Amino acid sequence: MPFRLILPAVIALLGASFPAVAQSKPVAWQPGYVGSCGGCNLAGRNMSGWTLSGANYREANLEFAFMRGIQATSTNFEGANAAGVDLRTALLTAAHFSDAILTNARLMGVQASGAEFRKSILRGANMQGALMVGANFSDADLGETQLDEADLSGANLSGAKFDKAVMKATVLNGANMTGVVMTGADVAGASFRDVRFIGADLSGMTHHDLANFEGACSSIDTLMPPGLLLPLCGDVIMASATAQ
Repeated sequence: MPFRLILPAVIALLGASFPAVAQSKPVAWQPGYVGSCGGCNLAGRNMSGWTLSGANYREANLEFAFMRGIQATSTNFEGANAAGVDLRTALLTAAHFSDAILTNARLMGVQASGAEFRKSILRGANMQGALMVGANFSDADLGETQLDEADLSGANLSGAKFDKAVMKATVLNGANMTGVVMTGADVAGASFRDVRFIGADLSGMTHHDLANFEGACSSIDTLMPPGLLLPLCGDVIMASATAQ
């Protein structure tokens, strides 16, 4: 039989035998690593789009790594060196960054509600538009950060430093801001509704006249800028009355 007649027959036979292959659609490849990589050196590595949820990257070197859009729910990054890391639009819900170094990190648009950033260093980080409801930033260094339009409602910010931070239109409703330092922070358009400023230093913040302090309260030792007067918190008043 001539070759030109055999070839069409073979093609027809293959099509009939493997219809699923002929009709299949391409599937996007999404790499990831959910094991243990504590102390790994991943500096400068491109991990954008990876799935890392539940993995252990404790004390890993992530300096200037590209991790844009990663899925890292409940991932352990405690003590990691992530200076200059690119985490834009990453999913970091309930992730652990306690004691981590995140100086100059790019955290725009991240979702990090319930995440742990206790004692972390985020100086100079860009956190514009980040969703960090209920996150824990106690004793963290947030100096010189960009927090425009970020949502930190209900967050634990006790003892955190916000010196020279840009907090335009930042939402901090119901947050615990006991002992915070706000020297030079720009709070134009920010919302501090129902925030507790016990023992806080607000004396150096700017544009407080453009911020919302409805329901916020202070203590006797809270330092406030000229023109801002917050009432004492209810438990502070009760404690003072009891002491007398």
